[in-house]
Amino acid sequence: MIVSVYNIKYVVIATLAFSVCVLSSDASMAQEKTKPVTLKEAVEVALKNNLQLAVARKKLEIARAERIKSSLFLPSNPELEGEIGRRDSSSPDEKHTDYRISLSQEFEVFGQRRKRIRVTDKNMEKIKYEIANVERNVIAKVMINFNEGLTSLEIVKLQSYAEDIFERLWSATSERYKAGAISVLELNSIRIKYGLAKEQSLVAKRNYQTNLLNLKLILGMPKDKPLTLHGDLVYKPLQVNLEDLLTSAYKTRPDLKAAKLEGERASQEIKLRKAEIIPNPDLSGFFTREEGTDDIIGGKVSIAIPIWDRKQSELKKARTAKDIAGINTNNKHLEIQKDVEVAYRSFTAARESIVIYTEEIMPQVDANLKLNEISYNEGEINFIEFLIVQSSLIETRKAYLNALLNYKKTIISLETASGKKLIQ
Repeated sequence: MIVSVYNIKYVVIATLAFSVCVLSSDASMAQEKTKPVTLKEAVEVALKNNLQLAVARKKLEIARAERIKSSLFLPSNPELEGEIGRRDSSSPDEKHTDYRISLSQEFEVFGQRRKRIRVTDKNMEKIKYEIANVERNVIAKVMINFNEGLTSLEIVKLQSYAEDIFERLWSATSERYKAGAISVLELNSIRIKYGLAKEQSLVAKRNYQTNLLNLKLILGMPKDKPLTLHGDLVYKPLQVNLEDLLTSAYKTRPDLKAAKLEGERASQEIKLRKAEIIPNPDLSGFFTREEGTDDIIGGKVSIAIPIWDRKQSELKKARTAKDIAGINTNNKHLEIQKDVEVAYRSFTAARESIVIYTEEIMPQVDANLKLNEISYNEGEINFIEFLIVQSSLIETRKAYLNALLNYKKTIISLETASGKKLIQ
């Protein structure tokens, strides 16, 4: 039995849609009816709902609470004391009631309040940059996962298309085998390829769902909430300079600024601890009334003598914290240099690869699509040969998508490491 020309031509018309690289999605992967999310919208959702960011922002609330306490005009509440007692008089039948009331308050000296405010202000500023650093990493994760999702969706379409091709190829081959035109070895070879195409289609769909789940986690979305992505997978050439990237990183990286601010905070704390070596005085006033005698109104000043406790421990901790901050700052410089250089090397390698695809491989793929159509229409190749070429071109397209994804991911890594926007 021979496949009808009408059916074959119908298949060819459907197959040629690949020549413009716009492939219809497989019916089994139809998206739920929901508004597609762009990359910009995804980033906005993540900055609003990401749980890691929520935790980081809570730390700022704690720092603000410490700022409120440090700004109090007096370091402690006043103390009110009262005494009352019965006293015998010279006459055995006469008793006197005496009482005493006092009010005391601790006062800070040597600008302790001002110094404590500076410590908390530096801490708040540091935490803000720590939050900015978390935001930087969250945005990078969103961008990477979003592009992985777009790529995996395109691969799903490609694999579904490839599965359809091999299904038709298997059908045509089976008819030829029944007609005695091919051997059982050729029949089994096509059957194997058809099975592999179905398995690869299932893997592609599974990878797409996994990418969506990962993206939902970063966005703080429930896993059962529908999510569809909208974006373009296009190559945009980019030229960058390593020295410019390093300069930008040293200038803008929030983790470096946070490390420097920790050193400044520790310096302010050292000043505070030195001011605290002289204890704060307590000022108090009192009123005493003793029956049968004159009332007494007076006041007193009390202050601890700094003999044993001279804030040695607190000073040592603050100085050590400053030393650690200095080490961390130096280490952060080296870390940033490594991040940028590694990202730059990965980018240059990915750029070389994608340039080969865009300038040498994909134009040939487009040309072969046309030649394959012409060859088939002119009878130079049969239907099975036509489908096999189409399948090979699909694999090339899949490899191109993965190379494009890798290129985009290296740009994202480079932007994250340098703090510089490279592609709008």
